Amino acid sequence: MNIAKVLILLILIYVGYKVVTSLRRVKSQGVRGYRVNSAPPKGEDLVQDPVCGTYIPKSQAYIEEIEGSQRYFCSRECCEKYLSGRK
Repeated sequence: MNIAKVLILLILIYVGYKVVTSLRRVKSQGVRGYRVNSAPPKGEDLVQDPVCGTYIPKSQAYIEEIEGSQRYFCSRECCEKYLSGRK
């Protein structure tokens, strides 16, 4: 009987995990931005991510227009953190 309870508990945890990850995915689909995946040219300007402080080449940055100005991020995750912190 104890094994059945453990199995049921594990299944419920797995289903809960899947629900949470799918909700996160749906929420993040509203974020629109783009990222250029090419090698940066020599001497290119670096921009700093406002969330984690990482410096990245401007052409490699994940760019999001917020309130009429462009913000540069190292990744989509940092962009989402920035946007969620503003709400």
